[in-house]
Amino acid sequence: MPATESKTSPQAIIDTAERLFGDHGVLGVSIRQIGQEAKMANNSAINYHFGDRAGLVRAIWAHRLPVLDQMRTVLLQDLEQQGMTQDRHGVLRALMLPTYLYVDEDGVHRYAAFFRSVMRWREGRPLRAQEMHASPASERALGLVQALAPDLPHQLMIERLVYASGVFHDMIIDRDHAIAEDHEVAPEDAFLHEAIDMMVAMIFRPAP
Repeated sequence: MPATESKTSPQAIIDTAERLFGDHGVLGVSIRQIGQEAKMANNSAINYHFGDRAGLVRAIWAHRLPVLDQMRTVLLQDLEQQGMTQDRHGVLRALMLPTYLYVDEDGVHRYAAFFRSVMRWREGRPLRAQEMHASPASERALGLVQALAPDLPHQLMIERLVYASGVFHDMIIDRDHAIAEDHEVAPEDAFLHEAIDMMVAMIFRPAP
């Protein structure tokens, strides 16, 4: 699903920050550079609209999460209608697929790269936890995942989800890079099946 928007000043900042954070890391790019690449004449525009770096990350989520959650809601409804809420692969697919489907006008997974960078940032995970209210379908999917492994301690499950999600996003980013460099890549369906299977293996293995 292409992420195409009108380029008002705040929107131009959001799109530029998402791209630069994804390419260089949340701390790898200055606020000034984001403003310059967004073609902001006023150097204080980002501070005016978003406050600080964390505020800019929150703004990107506020803009993207409703669309992603709507997609995830449809996937969960389909899963429930098919009676597959006990299927590990299906539940994880419903949780993760919207991130894969959300691409820019060039078919590049800018949001996936942004999300991965934020999760590597020390403040990123607490910020995402604070924004879970904007993702009720994500909370529903996470609840289904946890219900499929009732014997796993909650904290261990969360850690496995975080690291398995990181692998999933890394695979998406690597595939984008390979396509950009004209390397051969696996067909999309095979790629997604392998990525989700890897998550299943990481998350649901027995507790030590």
